[in-house]
Amino acid sequence: MNEWPGLNESGDLPPGIHVAKLAEVVAWFSLATPRRAALSRRLERIHGLTASTGQLARFIIFGSFITAKIEPNDVDIFC
Repeated sequence: MNEWPGLNESGDLPPGIHVAKLAEVVAWFSLATPRRAALSRRLERIHGLTASTGQLARFIIFGSFITAKIEPNDVDIFC
């Protein structure tokens, strides 16, 4: 598994690009609550759909999902 840097006192990853496999992101950020688990399933579904096009070069995840926030509203991505 990816060695994640620690979250800062605000619950955020440090600035920068943190390369990881989707399974690592899901394992790290989806276990705390049922809401996070549901968002992870949505994230996996969207990734599968975009990857199936054969045109996916990058799948960038950002926003509150990749923080310590207990109940993020959504998961933000950029393809």
